[in-house]
Amino acid sequence: AMLGAWLTELHLNEKERSSNRNVQKQEMKLSSFLSKYARYIDASTTIRLLSSHDASAYECSDYAVASGVVGTAVNSLLCGDKGKTGALKALQVLAEAPFKNAEHFYYKYSQQLLARIPMETSNSFLARYKDGLQPTKLLPAFMSYERKRKMFKEKDYMFGDDSVIGGEMKVDMSLTTRNPFDPIGENKFTRKSTSKDSDYVEDSELATLKYLEGVINLGCKSTAIYNYFVSILVNQVDEEPLFRFLSNYLHTVSLHVDGDANESMPLDMHFALRALLKSGRHFRSTVRVYMGLKMRQQAVELALKVDPDLARELARESTEEDERKQLWLMIAKNAATEDSGGRNSVAKVLSVIKDCGSDTISIEDVLPFLPDNAQIDQFKDEICEALTAYSSKIDQYVQDMSDCDQTCEVLRQDIQRLGRLGATLRADAKCALSQKPVLNSGERFYVFPSGFVVLESVLKSEVMPYLNEKQQDRIKFINQEMKKISTEIKRNDSRDLRRREESLQAELNGLIAAECPMTGRLMVESIDRGFDL
Repeated sequence: AMLGAWLTELHLNEKERSSNRNVQKQEMKLSSFLSKYARYIDASTTIRLLSSHDASAYECSDYAVASGVVGTAVNSLLCGDKGKTGALKALQVLAEAPFKNAEHFYYKYSQQLLARIPMETSNSFLARYKDGLQPTKLLPAFMSYERKRKMFKEKDYMFGDDSVIGGEMKVDMSLTTRNPFDPIGENKFTRKSTSKDSDYVEDSELATLKYLEGVINLGCKSTAIYNYFVSILVNQVDEEPLFRFLSNYLHTVSLHVDGDANESMPLDMHFALRALLKSGRHFRSTVRVYMGLKMRQQAVELALKVDPDLARELARESTEEDERKQLWLMIAKNAATEDSGGRNSVAKVLSVIKDCGSDTISIEDVLPFLPDNAQIDQFKDEICEALTAYSSKIDQYVQDMSDCDQTCEVLRQDIQRLGRLGATLRADAKCALSQKPVLNSGERFYVFPSGFVVLESVLKSEVMPYLNEKQQDRIKFINQEMKKISTEIKRNDSRDLRRREESLQAELNGLIAAECPMTGRLMVESIDRGFDL
């Protein structure tokens, strides 16, 4: 390493002492020496030597590449050649270098690479995505590139103007005043920028779109990437790419939401809606965004202005009855106002009724939309159908009322019969569950229509496991209240206490004695229990 540094110093001194005629020869000699023996020379030491002797970037770019110092190599190539050739070589150095060493310089020189070779740079960035090249860190470079493209379009540069070279826009983009061999800025060597130090900004409409679409297809979920991609599509004249992207995106999101409610939506739909409304165009895409935000009414309202058939399709997709009726009424009203006062307005409104079906809206719903001079002959058939439907409904209502009257009469008879219903209880009757005599037990008992008799305490114990938690808590509360009321009645009997006691007892009866435990639902649910022998 020491010998290499000494030889480098000799070459530099010889170049400085040579005349103007021999300078180019000495530069080629120095470049050849450095490239040939790059592996044997310490890179940092050599770079400091070159900086101290004011070496140009171009003459030593080969050494920078051969030495493997990525930052120095890229900066040397970009400074040495202001055209596409230097940018292509710099991009090649980044592509061939290990990603760990090249990642930082991808971000650092992204703007310069995009300005000179946008499509090649976009493809290179996309190829490195799976290695870990982060789109969000490259996004400012793409935004800057698009901003410069837009600026020159607004200035309306003409081909053949002095500021245009080879059909490309010439922009003053002085890269740096730092030493080209010192990308980190540690050395003090500087190079003054001149009016000739400029780069070309190539106008490529597809470079940014291709990269953003590519990383999205590869699985990028950054909201910033999605939002910027949509903002670029919104500014395009052709709506088809935006409409296709939004349709596919919303379809994918709907599938994910159905499977996983926590699935995130990378695209900010409200941002997309604001961008579309601000642009004042791409109405079909705006309708899609409205649908993505569950704003079906606004979607139909906008669709009526640009595509009435799409509005009808959206109305058919509605699953809520009230919403569907409201949407079809909007469509009918729009159909009536399209040819206000004309003969075709009635026909258009009637076509809406046929599309949605008479079960959604009928002729009487759209009568307010028809013109005052509309003749009844134009829709007399629909009126006759509506009257026939009403007649059928009235007949059905009459039949339903007759059935209700019969049911009520049967219930009244059952109530009267139950009021006269009585049961004969034998003196030696026993509880069907505990086999204890019921007349000598000293507690309440229940006699069911099936003939079985059950003590109240035993019935509670039997029924409680089959009640829900709320019913069990209610029975416990009633028991506590009944005990309190019994104590108060012994001290001071009153009519209010008696009414309260009767009310609680009636509620308790409904909870535990709604049906016979031996012949009702309770017996079916306890079929898995063993018999007591």
